[in-house]
Amino acid sequence: MANVTLTNYIQFEVANKEYLFHGLTGNIIELDELSKNMVQTFTEHGERVADTWTLSETSLLQKNPAFTHVLTELEQMEMIQREKDRQQRFSMTPHPPSTTENMPVKTLVFHLVNECNLRCTYCYAGDGEYGAPQKYMSVETADQAIRFLMENSFDEKEVNIVLFGGEPFLNWKTLKYVVEQATVEGEKYGKRVGFSLTTNGSKMSEAQMAFLHQYKVMVSVSMDGTKEAHDRHRPLAGGQGSYDRVSQNVEKLMNIHNSAPIGTRVTVVKDFEKLETSLKHLLSKGFYEVGFAPVTETNMNLALNDEDLKELLRQFEELTNLFVEHALKNEYVGFSNLTNLLKELHIGTNKAYGCGAGLGFFAVSPDGGLFLCHRFNENEEFRMGDIFFGIDQKKRANMLDELHVDRKPTCHSCALKHICSGGCYYEAMERQGDYRAPNAHYCDWMHEWITIGLKAYVKISQHNPTFLEKISGTTKERCVSN
Repeated sequence: MANVTLTNYIQFEVANKEYLFHGLTGNIIELDELSKNMVQTFTEHGERVADTWTLSETSLLQKNPAFTHVLTELEQMEMIQREKDRQQRFSMTPHPPSTTENMPVKTLVFHLVNECNLRCTYCYAGDGEYGAPQKYMSVETADQAIRFLMENSFDEKEVNIVLFGGEPFLNWKTLKYVVEQATVEGEKYGKRVGFSLTTNGSKMSEAQMAFLHQYKVMVSVSMDGTKEAHDRHRPLAGGQGSYDRVSQNVEKLMNIHNSAPIGTRVTVVKDFEKLETSLKHLLSKGFYEVGFAPVTETNMNLALNDEDLKELLRQFEELTNLFVEHALKNEYVGFSNLTNLLKELHIGTNKAYGCGAGLGFFAVSPDGGLFLCHRFNENEEFRMGDIFFGIDQKKRANMLDELHVDRKPTCHSCALKHICSGGCYYEAMERQGDYRAPNAHYCDWMHEWITIGLKAYVKISQHNPTFLEKISGTTKERCVSN
């Protein structure tokens, strides 16, 4: 008999019951006593590579001939593979695109200005300038970028524009033009245009807030929690704290703009504020969701070391328990890191790339250059063409071939292959020195975080399954924040 392989899985426990998550198909199954014993036999006697175990079928069935029934069932679910396996239907990783010319652009990030009025200690963009300071996108360039999106989205009926900077409100004239003109062009091309905006929240007038409300612009305000935590790392250019100004604007924004969700993003740095304190403080201001993002800065005074990451994970688990407690009462706590994970687990995900960069997602610089994503703005190595002459399709194809998860050997046998797919290219460049490398510094952390999310998913699915449908958008009913 040939070898059999139990592939890409995480085993976890909820309420004294054992479960198996299969990362390639997204299946989550409860293990009975027989299947639990078979998995244990794999782990005790098999050969391990990451989250995958291989054992000869003869050795396995010698331990218990009844395992043959479990093998058959798991093979049908594509969780078990043989050396000469039948065609995979659900567990196969999508191939790199054979051609990129017909791949639509779905999302375009408009870098309206390479300038910012804050001096955040951890800014990856160098005070919002990306090494190319004082560059403002003109109305003419914005007009061409809108046409580029309309023409290169092909038959897509929905496209997205992200209004970005620097601080986008420093170029209000062009920001306003983009929203108004893209709406007009969208109607002409038969496309619905969705708008989102990332801002530090310090420069919004009430008239501008009303404009965002009118056009249903989704807004993300960068705030780092309470006044003390926020002002420590997000000062104005003059050195004074920005919290009071931002907080006042957020209060006005909540009163004026209610046509689209308003969220916030916290950058987590060394010696971070207790996450529950930050979460509750920001939700009390009216934000629908709060997301926490570990800093990418490698400066030792800011970067999270191994102990910091352990503490971050511990506090993520605390917030997860809080989320589940409220979810079982049909109440929504806007911890977006968990919400996004639960959506992926519920809907299922099978991706071959860490994100959409270079697929349907590009960033346009103030002068019209196209870049792999907003984090690579003004980095010539990642210039993908421009809005005037189009995408460099040869470079795009080569880069997508390089970035495919199957080019990352350490990801092959990982349970997170189709969820993480190696992670963020910018972080890989910053931490590993190679944008093509997997985010090895986060691998163990991600496994533990996904396991926390899996436990939460099982608890909610058993006691309030419709809640998962609400947060995943598979029902018309929407969660109401508590």
